[in-house]
Amino acid sequence: MNKSSKEFKIQLPDCVIWNIFSKLGLKDLVKTSTLSKLWLHEWQFRKDLNFDLCNLFDYNKVQELPKNFPSEFATRLDQFMLHYQGDMIDSIRVKCPLSYEHSDVIKRLISKGIAKGAKRIELLLSYGNNDIRKEPCEFSFELLFGTDSLTYLHLQNFRLKTPMEFSGLKNLRTLVLQLVAVRQTWLEGLFSNCIHLVDFTIDECAFMSDLKIISSTLFRLNIVNCRVNVNRSNIDIIASNLSSMEYSSNDDYSVHRMNIEAHMLSKFSYKGCKIYKPVGFSGLKNVTTIVLDGLRELQRTNIVHLLFSECLQLEDVTFMNCNQIHDMNIVSSKLRHLKIIGSVYNQCIDINTLNLASFEYSGKTMRNISVTAPRLSRVFWNAAIRENIPHPFGPIITTLQHIENLAMIISTSQVSHSKTMFAS
Repeated sequence: MNKSSKEFKIQLPDCVIWNIFSKLGLKDLVKTSTLSKLWLHEWQFRKDLNFDLCNLFDYNKVQELPKNFPSEFATRLDQFMLHYQGDMIDSIRVKCPLSYEHSDVIKRLISKGIAKGAKRIELLLSYGNNDIRKEPCEFSFELLFGTDSLTYLHLQNFRLKTPMEFSGLKNLRTLVLQLVAVRQTWLEGLFSNCIHLVDFTIDECAFMSDLKIISSTLFRLNIVNCRVNVNRSNIDIIASNLSSMEYSSNDDYSVHRMNIEAHMLSKFSYKGCKIYKPVGFSGLKNVTTIVLDGLRELQRTNIVHLLFSECLQLEDVTFMNCNQIHDMNIVSSKLRHLKIIGSVYNQCIDINTLNLASFEYSGKTMRNISVTAPRLSRVFWNAAIRENIPHPFGPIITTLQHIENLAMIISTSQVSHSKTMFAS
């Protein structure tokens, strides 16, 4: 076996051998060291380290894993890094449900990765909803003191331990926090030290206090699937260069109060049962694209009217799953694309737009939709969602004089009425 592998080594240039090794999983990569002395340390030149169940186990199905597989996974991971002799590491990714008892293994992994110049670290350690009793791993930012190489960090299911004095991550550009408890004291240290941070995501996190995000470098901000505690923590965002923001609450009845000061903000996505005035207007003056998802009783708070009267740069607007809405009056001179999807309206919709080019509708309006849009050329219409209404369009069809592209979904009972309308 050694002889044949030697011949194979001689016949192929090093760049080809390294390319072959780069395609192998870690468990197969290590096995090559038993085939030839020449390959004994070749696997240690892998710079992108991906540790998951497929790479470290021979099992193809989760059901075949041993009951103690997290500890076995941690042991194999630790052994791999102990024998790793490569000079450089570009990225480290760990995906396995590990807990507090494996914290030391993770610490050693991070320390070695940082020492070898890792630019990207992803530690995805969630157990999911099936086992919430496991205490998460502890992560101390002391491990990152003086780090200049790291540009991307994703932490999932960790208990963050913040040192009294936090310094490091000077070149970090992207940070993702998932399933962690976020505190204001930690954020203050983060933004004062991460002077090049442009992309920040908080996903499925619990807020232990009011949050204030102040940054002059932040370009994208995502606060998604967030948990709303009893006190409904406030979120203040002051970001002079923020261009895109997404917010979503996993609570059907409550959202965070937010105040946004970001005059460069152009794209805004919001999912929640209600929207407070500071969110809707003080920070959205220059927004061109907005998505509002899951809002209730829009008319009661006059959100639609204020949205189009205050946010004068709007070009692309989407209303999704907005329920219990009365009359909607949309008046805009700049709006070019409008989508109303999966929403319920009790009365009617009146759209008066000079530059509207495309319109998508899939809702359950009880009465009619009136559209005055001389430049409207593309329409997608899902009428089957209200198949009990025989006239898919109603009188709206007579107002659409310049349609070039019309796509419709209609039920069988609506076909005959549609033929009559198009014929006329």
